[in-house]
Amino acid sequence: MRKRSDPGKRLWSGTLLGAVNGLFGGGGGMVAVPLLERSLPVREAHATAIAAVLPATLLSGAVYAFTGRVPLAVLLPAAIGVTAGGYLGAKLLPLLPVRVADLLFGLLMLAAGLGMIL
Repeated sequence: MRKRSDPGKRLWSGTLLGAVNGLFGGGGGMVAVPLLERSLPVREAHATAIAAVLPATLLSGAVYAFTGRVPLAVLLPAAIGVTAGGYLGAKLLPLLPVRVADLLFGLLMLAAGLGMIL
């Protein structure tokens, strides 16, 4: 059974997620999944996080692009890779056991944190 959170809490969580995503890029998903897992099953939390981060990513990306902070030589190949990886990940998520998806996500967060510290 799903836990329900009130709309005000979801609005503030979304605002926090958007701010984190704008500051740190797609890493906002690392904030979104734990927030969403409070009211959604694991697979739905991961899928909803990706869908929720998309508008914030597009908007913050546009702001950075229009202010000249995006080198196109880096953006284009990265965009192709991210698009392919996003498609593959979306196809793979329903096939993974929930425990494996959680473990992989936790390991990714751990690796990202260690990479930032070191």
